[in-house]
Amino acid sequence: MIGIDLVEVDRFTLDEKFISRIADEEEIGYINSAPALSLQRLAALWAVKEAVIKALNLGGTGVSFRDIKLCHEETGKPYVELSGKAKQEMDAFHYGKRVEVSLSHTKNYATAIAIIV
Repeated sequence: MIGIDLVEVDRFTLDEKFISRIADEEEIGYINSAPALSLQRLAALWAVKEAVIKALNLGGTGVSFRDIKLCHEETGKPYVELSGKAKQEMDAFHYGKRVEVSLSHTKNYATAIAIIV
């Protein structure tokens, strides 16, 4: 299964209420750690979560964006940790597999892809 998402960065604002609905403290730290890139990072965070939802076929199921956590290895390589409904879906239908993600952003766009391997 594959999921992909592309968003326009200017759709996003650094609204704290919105950000806290989709991100945990570590993800908020990632967004804020480079002020010049905050909007791009927020858009990429949204895109990676949407891509994972698409790969897991969870669209329209009410899965929480906070059930999908964007993390980074020391090298900067992104990965996701699943919890709640997203983890239940992964365990039930893709047991023994993992979700690989990649993301990218520019001044105007952010994109992400998620592949279950």
